[in-house]
Amino acid sequence: MNEKTRNRGPDDQGVFVDNSVSLGNCRLAIIDLSPQGHQPMPNEDNTLWIIYNGEVYNFGEIKEKLPSKHRFRSKTDTEVVLHAYEQWGTDCFAMFNGMWAFCIYDSKKQELLLCRDRFGIKPLYYYADWERFIFSSMITAILSHSVPATPNDKAIMQFLAYNLEDHKADTFFENILQLEQGSFLRYDLRAKKFVITKWYFPSLRGDVDERAIRDGFEQSVKLQTVADVPIGSCLSGGIDSSSIVCTLNKVLDYPFYTFSFAAPGSPIDETRYIQEVGRNTKTMQFFTEVSDGDFLAEFEDFVMALEEPVLGLGAYAQYRVMKLAHEYGAKVLLDGQGGDELFAGYVYYFSYYYYDLLRGFHWLRLSHEVGQYILNFRNSFPIAMFMFMMLPESAKDAVWKTILNRWINHGLLADLCQGCPDPRWAKMSLDEAMKLTLYSTAIPHLLRWEDKNSMRWSIEARVPFLDANLVEMAMSLPAEDRLKNGSTKIGFKKAVKDILPEMISARKDKIGFGTPVDDFLRRPRIAHFCREILYSDSFRNRPYWRWETIEKMFSAHVQNKDNCGKEIWKWINLEMWLRKFIEKK
Repeated sequence: MNEKTRNRGPDDQGVFVDNSVSLGNCRLAIIDLSPQGHQPMPNEDNTLWIIYNGEVYNFGEIKEKLPSKHRFRSKTDTEVVLHAYEQWGTDCFAMFNGMWAFCIYDSKKQELLLCRDRFGIKPLYYYADWERFIFSSMITAILSHSVPATPNDKAIMQFLAYNLEDHKADTFFENILQLEQGSFLRYDLRAKKFVITKWYFPSLRGDVDERAIRDGFEQSVKLQTVADVPIGSCLSGGIDSSSIVCTLNKVLDYPFYTFSFAAPGSPIDETRYIQEVGRNTKTMQFFTEVSDGDFLAEFEDFVMALEEPVLGLGAYAQYRVMKLAHEYGAKVLLDGQGGDELFAGYVYYFSYYYYDLLRGFHWLRLSHEVGQYILNFRNSFPIAMFMFMMLPESAKDAVWKTILNRWINHGLLADLCQGCPDPRWAKMSLDEAMKLTLYSTAIPHLLRWEDKNSMRWSIEARVPFLDANLVEMAMSLPAEDRLKNGSTKIGFKKAVKDILPEMISARKDKIGFGTPVDDFLRRPRIAHFCREILYSDSFRNRPYWRWETIEKMFSAHVQNKDNCGKEIWKWINLEMWLRKFIEKK
C-alpha cells in the first residue's frame, strides 16, 4: 500500500505492525522537514499511534493550549493533532483549522479512529467485510489487497446521465466507500464493527459585510502560508485565483511562482489576465498547454491518478499544471477552488434566484433580473434552466430523454436509478442550491480533482476559500449579495476589488478553468485516438449506452456539424477507466 501511495509522500515512509493492525504512511514533508516527523507517530507511551495526511494550520495555537504533561519530539502539526486527541478526544476536531484525513490507533481500547476535515479536502476511502477493515487515501492502495474491483453501475449511470460524481459516500467501485466530509469513524477491532458520526455542522453568522469577507479571506490566505518550504499558487486569471495571488503578494516576503494553463488562439484563453496579475505582483509565471503528443502519452497515467472517471478536459489541464509545478520543484500551492461555488460565480445559480423571486411574489424584480442578465451575458441559459426546473417531473424526464440524452441506455438507467434524477432539477432556493453545491454536486468532485492531480506530482494543494470561517460567512450572505442586476459574486467582488488590477476586477465574463474540449477532440490525432476507443468491441458492448447513436454523434462532431466534446470525453474516460481498473485487475 505504501508503494502504491508513494507519489503522495516521497520524502519518507514508515510502517507500524502489531497483533491487531498494520499502519503505513508515505510522508510529504511540509512542516518540520527533519526525521522527527516520521510516521506512523506514537505518543509518549506508545499507546496511541497516528498516520496523517494534510495540514492543521493553527497547530501552534493549539499546542500552546495543551497541558505541559504532553512532551513533544518534533515541531510537526502531526504530533499536535495526536496530543490534542489524547487530551480532548473528538472535541478537538472543532479546534482544527485545516484539511486532513487521519487515523489514530488506540491500542488500549483496541480501536481505530478515522477522521476527515469539514469539507472533505483530503480523501479517505475504506473497504470492510466480516474480517477486514482496509483504508487509504487512495483506492489503488485498497485494491492491492484481494478486494474485488467491481464497477458500481449505479454510480456509472449517474455520472453518464446526470454528470454526478463524488456526490455521496459511494465510489465507482462496489463496496469501496469514502468517509464523508466532516465525519469520523470508530472501528472496534474486537467486534469488527464501526460507527460513523457527523462532527461538523456549519453555523450561520449574523450580519456579514464586505469588510468581514475581506478580513476572513486575507486571514485564510495568510494562515495557509504556514510551511517550512516555499509557497506558490495556481493562477487562472479569474477573480478567485487572482485574489489569492495578490494577497500572497502582500503576505510573502519573497518572489513566488505561479503556474497556469494557456490555450493559445482559443477565445477562452486567459493568458492576458494572468500576465496582468504578474505585472502587479512579485511573481515568476510559468505556463503549460494541452498538446496532442502530451495528451496521448499521459492519458492513461491521468486516468490512473484520478482513480475514478471525471467530467471534463479541465481536470487533465489541471494535471498538466501540477506536473509543470513539480518540474519547478514546488511542494505547496494555493488554489482558488471553491470561490465560485461559495459566492455564486456561475450563471446557473440565477435559476434558483429566479425561483426565490417568483415564490416571493417579487415579479417586477424577477423581470428586471432576467433582462439584466440577458444584457450582461447575451445568452439565456439560466432562464432555460429555470423554465425546465418549473416543469412537472414527468415533463422534465421526457425533455431530458428525447432532446438532451438520447444516447443513454434509459432502460438500464431506470433499473439502477429509479427515483434518483439529477438533484439540481428540483425547485429549490438559492441557499438550498448553494448547500447542495458545497456538500454534493460540485465541491466534492472538484476537491478530488485537486487532491489527486496535485498529489500525483507530490504537491500539497491548499484551498483558502474552504476555510471554515469564510465558508460560514459566505453561507450567511443574503441572495442580493451574491447575485444582483444580472451580475454574479457581488459581495466577494466588492470585498477584494481594491487589491486586484482593474482589468481583473472589471471582468464580467466567467470562464472558470476553461479548456477548448470541442476543438481539441477534433484534432486529427486526438480524433483518431477517440475513434479507436469508441469503435472497439469492448466499448460497443458496454451496457451503458446506445452505440449507434454515439457513432452518429461522434461523426457529426468530427465533421464540425455539432459539438459534443463533453460527451465524447465522458465516453473515452469511462472506457479507459474500465480497462485500467476493472479488467486489468
